[in-house]
Amino acid sequence: MSIIYLVRHGQASFGTDDYDHLSELGREQSCITGGHLVAQEVTPTHIIHGEMLRQRQTAEGIQTGLGTELTPQIGTGWNEYQAWELTGALTDPDPRAQHDSKVFQAELERGAARWASGDHDSDYSETFAEFTSRVDRALDEACAAMSSGESTIVVSSAGAIAWTAARLLGGGFDQWMAFNRVTVNTGITRIITGRNGISLVSFNEHGHLPPSAITYR
Repeated sequence: MSIIYLVRHGQASFGTDDYDHLSELGREQSCITGGHLVAQEVTPTHIIHGEMLRQRQTAEGIQTGLGTELTPQIGTGWNEYQAWELTGALTDPDPRAQHDSKVFQAELERGAARWASGDHDSDYSETFAEFTSRVDRALDEACAAMSSGESTIVVSSAGAIAWTAARLLGGGFDQWMAFNRVTVNTGITRIITGRNGISLVSFNEHGHLPPSAITYR
């Protein structure tokens, strides 16, 4: 069997003018995660990350923690959906969402339900169906690229990781949203692939982080 370690990016910069870069804590979380994987004797043959800066920076931090010179690959299929596009499409958005993470989460869930309904597809640059299909392909491609016994670290975001877990459990929107809501920064989701197909082994492991370093946004 081969294994994928699907890692959420570290804490980004919510509430600032540029969300898409890691906070100081996010960088620390990334290095801790790399060190944890070393302790678990993980020796990846591939490191993949999406195009977002926060994903690339997390992959770099994991690389540092791992002490590997393996060159990361960009996998656009692991990009996150456009969260601000989902909340921006609401007809009555709550202005507090820009700086209050709890309000933002509630608005995001309202926006995601509207997005996933399929009734307003023309309002979005990527439909929910297109997003889920893209993530499905990215997982299938990452699995196909490995030989037996190899491992891959993939750095992505909560939405893509949550959908992957929901898909492998046969779930839909409700399961996706439940997973999306609780995904920890640099939480690790383990997936195995072999003759019996692709299976979810664990979701959102974060025991490698001290309590003070556990964040959700």
